Amino acid sequence: MRNELLVIEDADVHLSILRKIATQAGFSTTGVSSVDAACAALQNGHFDCVTLDLSLGERSGTEVLDRLAKLKFRGPVLIISASEEDALYASVRIGNFLDLNVYPPFSKPINLTLLRRTLKQIANGTDCQRLAERRAGSDR
Repeated sequence: MRNELLVIEDADVHLSILRKIATQAGFSTTGVSSVDAACAALQNGHFDCVTLDLSLGERSGTEVLDRLAKLKFRGPVLIISASEEDALYASVRIGNFLDLNVYPPFSKPINLTLLRRTLKQIANGTDCQRLAERRAGSDR
């Protein structure tokens, strides 16, 4: 079973690159380009991880952080944005305040090697967690 990643990015070229890197790291991906599409995808699907651009047209990615908190999302959240460093870390603090599992942010242009490595670690951790849950279920 592949890990599921929701990529929230409004620039088509970045969306394409992020999806390619995620696939290489072991994820199946769903890509969306707006706050509304992200909220709909989160409501209707299951995702193990989310990447989030902070600038989504006229709206802010922090709205998605709020939706993730309301849905009690517990997977990793990777903020990937061209926003100023202060805004990146403010978003991480907001995510932490909302009790989300927010990783240190990635600035654009993205270090693709570091992103691929991070996503592989997340995918492997999710795989290990699923295996442990299956084993625990079979021991009952």
